[in-house]
Amino acid sequence: MLRITETVRSQMKIINEKFPKIRSRTTGEFIKLYTDNLEQFHELLTFAEKTKFQFYEIKPKNERPIKVVLKGLPCNFKVEEIQADLEELGFTPEKVNQLIGRRSKQPIPVFLVTLPRSIENLKSST
Repeated sequence: MLRITETVRSQMKIINEKFPKIRSRTTGEFIKLYTDNLEQFHELLTFAEKTKFQFYEIKPKNERPIKVVLKGLPCNFKVEEIQADLEELGFTPEKVNQLIGRRSKQPIPVFLVTLPRSIENLKSST
């Protein structure tokens, strides 16, 4: 995502010359840049870093962790017990968090499990 600054027109011109097949879309104060494949994504990222453009990257789905929400468990369940149970089932959780209510600021019976994107975790989830 490229930050919109005073020089955004010249930056987009440079990007379009270097990557003619790139697609873009304005969202708020950023321009989203879409590539066709992972190779182009990495080339664009390297190019933006070299040219010192103000941007941030949204990691591709295959590089993001798997996030799962567990509902319906009692509020007093311990995070460590959930993590141990998941490990017994063949998962390798990075972390397990109990979510907090926005208004009440109290723990709610909803748990967020973050799993690394690995073959073992993908096989176990199907």
